[in-house]
Amino acid sequence: MISNRYSGIVLRTALAMVLLWFGFNQIKNPAMWTRLVPEMISNSFNPTTFIYINGTFEIIFATLLLLWLFTRTVSFMLTLHLLSITYAVGYGPVGARDFALSIACFSIFLRGPDEFCLDEIIFNKEEENQDKEELIKQL
Repeated sequence: MISNRYSGIVLRTALAMVLLWFGFNQIKNPAMWTRLVPEMISNSFNPTTFIYINGTFEIIFATLLLLWLFTRTVSFMLTLHLLSITYAVGYGPVGARDFALSIACFSIFLRGPDEFCLDEIIFNKEEENQDKEELIKQL
């Protein structure tokens, strides 16, 4: 089915765009986000610095997700990241949103790379070359 074939692309692209939006907004206006930093973190780190680190993380990992590189690793790291935010902010609109995003990231992790992912194309070619070499040795 066409919907099954392209569902991974749609989900990865949508999540990457949301995370890029959040990441760039955190870099652009960290003061808006510092009120969301939990007290346990703001006692150890400068909240603004923490927001810059968080925004940078989200931009890098969203870009990798958008480029479809290291799909499983990136989606798993984003799942953990979003679950930690969900835990930190607690029950409420922000927590519910981040929990839903973490479940979406986890579904990408479970699905793994598909035929359109660059890591599938790159790493699958290496496997094909190894398979060809093994076949030649057997002949």
